[in-house]
Amino acid sequence: MKNKYQRMIALMRQILRKMRVPLYFHKKSNHIFTLHQHIIMLVLRQYESKSYESFVEWLQVSDNIVQMLGIKTIPHFTTLQKAAARLSDTMLHVAIGRFIGLVCPGRLFAGADATGFEDGHATSYYTHRASLKRSFARIVTGSDMVTQLIIAVVIQNHANGHEISNFPALFKDLTGIVTPQVLVLDKGYDAEWVHQMIRKHGILSVIPVRNKSDRIGRIKGRCRKEMKRSFDDALYHQRNKCETIFSVIKRRFRSEIRSYNDAMKERELLYRLLAYNCHRMCMISCLLWMVSR
Repeated sequence: MKNKYQRMIALMRQILRKMRVPLYFHKKSNHIFTLHQHIIMLVLRQYESKSYESFVEWLQVSDNIVQMLGIKTIPHFTTLQKAAARLSDTMLHVAIGRFIGLVCPGRLFAGADATGFEDGHATSYYTHRASLKRSFARIVTGSDMVTQLIIAVVIQNHANGHEISNFPALFKDLTGIVTPQVLVLDKGYDAEWVHQMIRKHGILSVIPVRNKSDRIGRIKGRCRKEMKRSFDDALYHQRNKCETIFSVIKRRFRSEIRSYNDAMKERELLYRLLAYNCHRMCMISCLLWMVSR
C-alpha cells in the first residue's frame, strides 16, 4: 500500500487533471516547475504546517518526496510565495469541490457551519496589554456528513455580523457542485427565509428553532412551524461532524494564519482546506483497503 504522501500527490494530480488545469500558464514560461507541481507543493506545505523557508528546507532532506513530485531542483521559497499569490482563488474553490465526486457522486447528506482562524502575528498577551482588537478570518463550509469532506467554502476576512449573512453565497456554491438530500444547520440559521431557500431546491432543511420551549402559536413562519412539529433529533445529531471537521483542521494544520494581506490569508486557508480533504481521502482509502483485505 502507498504511503500518505504518495496517495496525496497522486490524488492531487488526479483532481488537477480532471479540472484540465494546464501544466504552464504560458508557452514561453521558463518550464522549470509545472503549475501542478506548484499547487501540490503548496498543499504539502499546509499539510506539514511549515513556513515557506522551513518547507524548502524539508524538501532538501526529503529525497523520496522530491522524486515523487518529479522536480529536478528544489525551488527557492520566494518561488512558492509568488506561485501562491499568482494562482486564482476560483481554481482552488473548484479543486475543493472535486473531491466529493470521487467517493460520492450522487445526492448526499450535507451540513454547514462556521468557524474562525486567528491572525498569528500578534500574541494574545501583546494584544491584551496594548488593548488591541484581535482580528480573525471566518470560514463557512458546506460538508458531507458521511465522508466528512468539505464541498464548498466561503471565506470572510475581518468578519463582523452574524454568519447567517454568508449562507446565500455558500448555498449557491454548494448546490452548484452537488444537490444534497438533507442539509442540517444549527439554530443560528433559524430563519424562515433560510428554510424557503433550501426547500425551493427540493432539499430537506433540518434547523432547530431557537427557543425550544416556545409553543407552535408563538413561532412565526410556515416552515419553522413544520420544523417544530417534526424535528428529527437523529438527523440533527449528524451536524456534530461539522465540529469534528473544524477540530481536525485546527489540531492537524493549526488554527493560526501566517499571511499578512487579506488575499494571501484567503489563499492560505484554501490550501489548508485542500490539505484537509487530501488527508481525509487518504483516511477513507486506507479504511477501504483494510476492509477489502
